[in-house]
Amino acid sequence: MKFGFTRLLFVLALTFTVLYPEMLVSVAVAQDAAPTTFGGKMVAALGIFLYPFIIMVVGGFTLIIYNGIAIRKKAFIKDDVVAPIMQEVQNLNIPGALSLCDQYKIPVTSVLKGGLSRIQDDELDIEQIEKGLEESSGIALSKPFTWINMLNTIGSIAPMIGLLGTVTGMIGAFNVLTESGMGGESSQKMAGNIGSALWTTAAGLVVAIPTLIAYFLYKTKFGNIVAEVNQVAGEMVFTLVRAARGGFDGEEGEEVEEEYYEEEAAPVVEGLPPSPDLPPSPPTA
Repeated sequence: MKFGFTRLLFVLALTFTVLYPEMLVSVAVAQDAAPTTFGGKMVAALGIFLYPFIIMVVGGFTLIIYNGIAIRKKAFIKDDVVAPIMQEVQNLNIPGALSLCDQYKIPVTSVLKGGLSRIQDDELDIEQIEKGLEESSGIALSKPFTWINMLNTIGSIAPMIGLLGTVTGMIGAFNVLTESGMGGESSQKMAGNIGSALWTTAAGLVVAIPTLIAYFLYKTKFGNIVAEVNQVAGEMVFTLVRAARGGFDGEEGEEVEEEYYEEEAAPVVEGLPPSPDLPPSPPTA
């Protein structure tokens, strides 16, 4: 995913975050006389907690769309990109493989490049290559997971803000009870405070449930993609070691040599039976 598209998404999210609350407040004011829908009643009861919830709704919705586009197998691994790199590694053309990794900017090429760049002066140090793969994998694969983890952050903060609104509403209800007692207008105010407290809890759950569901779905999908990237890295190391030992070039020669030895017969001495169990020859005088 290119940075320009990422920046565009978050500029749009910021724009909606600034503009959308004003539109929502105007709708809430228009419906303040008699809100009938679930959303209208919630907006009317949130009060000062409306703005943080709107920010989290817009942010969560944007992250769900962004991760749905970014967390795809083709965005991390492409067979038509990996195959020519593996072919260059099999031919021990390390500069060519590095050139292909630079040409195709996807996470799997960044990981492979981290391992191939550890090959210096034709020295094949498997430990250093694996270390380079591990380091580059941590860097290349940690960035996409940051935006997945943001869903978990929103899903964890939303219930906390809802709990804060609940505590605030309950404190207001008990203050009314302490100052005015029960009955009449004071009971109505106390009921209103309790209702606002419960609405903030509901708003926190409305935000947290879809974001946490999306978080666990994308986390599982991302884990499967990471496993496939690591598998490609392991195949690259195996291909490199086998090519360095002549495993690919010597396969046909080994088969021909085996056939040659199979066709070659043991020498036969005239006058001796072919059986291997020969009696010992008598001693000569």
